[in-house]
Amino acid sequence: MPTVITAISSSETEGFIAGTLFAQGWSVVFRAIDWESLERYINANPEAARGALLLFASDLPGITKAKVDAITQKIRQTIGFSISAQRESDFIDLHEVPQSTTDLVSLVRGFVRAPMVRGLNTPQRAARKARVIAVGSAGSYTGCTMVAMNLAMELSILEKSILLIEGNYRAPSIAAYLAMRNLNSDGPWKTIAPHLSLTEVDQEHAGTIDEFMDRAAAEFEYIIIDLGSISGLSNRLTDRRWTSTMTTWCCDQADELMIVSRADQLGAHRLSQVIDLLQSTSVRAALSFVMNMKSPGKRGDSEESRFLSSATALKPIRIRSIAKDSRAVMAAEDEHATLVEINERSNLRKSIAELARELKS
Repeated sequence: MPTVITAISSSETEGFIAGTLFAQGWSVVFRAIDWESLERYINANPEAARGALLLFASDLPGITKAKVDAITQKIRQTIGFSISAQRESDFIDLHEVPQSTTDLVSLVRGFVRAPMVRGLNTPQRAARKARVIAVGSAGSYTGCTMVAMNLAMELSILEKSILLIEGNYRAPSIAAYLAMRNLNSDGPWKTIAPHLSLTEVDQEHAGTIDEFMDRAAAEFEYIIIDLGSISGLSNRLTDRRWTSTMTTWCCDQADELMIVSRADQLGAHRLSQVIDLLQSTSVRAALSFVMNMKSPGKRGDSEESRFLSSATALKPIRIRSIAKDSRAVMAAEDEHATLVEINERSNLRKSIAELARELKS
């Protein structure tokens, strides 16, 4: 993460901005009280300034547009906030001061990723008819793809129009699981079942992700996104590489981020790491948790108790556990099919169907 310099006269506004970013893991290296002190710091610390993000406000004593323009050559990036009405006419592209932690963090992340394409105001979650649910994995081999794919199928059975998106750039699995190729060869998505379409977001789509998702949201009622592992989430949210685009979009714009974890000891450890990370990382998406592969009997009760103890710390909108059913999973994998196509009476299929009905209600 880049370091931060603040240049804001209002102590309340500066305290909110600096304190919020510090709590998110950013390093606030200097807090200027006027333009003269800001220039002294930058001139005395050119290397530090070159990698810093300057957050300034129009109320800073001595500030002018010409001075800000001149100093941008010595700073990595700048974000301006509108506070003093008397001086606002001197500037362009000033932002209203965000009213919440998530709005502030989302704005700053956006500048770090793509400073030249931001709008004039704090980004807000887009109004849309589609409900967007991102499914992320707390570690590896959690069954995240299995949950995302079968959840999409179950919602389509409920006669909802569904788009399933392969958003796991590092280890895409859905197309391989279903033995499909060239998903985007005939258009932005491919129909694979009644009410169900599938697509994958590649490097080409990543450059226009907002437009792509707006188009999808206008056509479908539900969008299910398989993100794969979300380990190292805080770093990916400020990463400019295209491989982090989908994860960042989901944290800022999805309605729900569903985190899938394994029930075993390693799964519990990976989940605790993700929860620790989320406790210090603001995301707009509502959080939910699914513990997959719960063991039978007393061992399963112990796993669920441990899972609930960890997950409830973040006050998620839903918590679910799914019993282990290796036979159903292996049969579906062998046939390159979803669970309902293999055995609609399996307990695993029934669990995911129940989750789909809950999401629909």
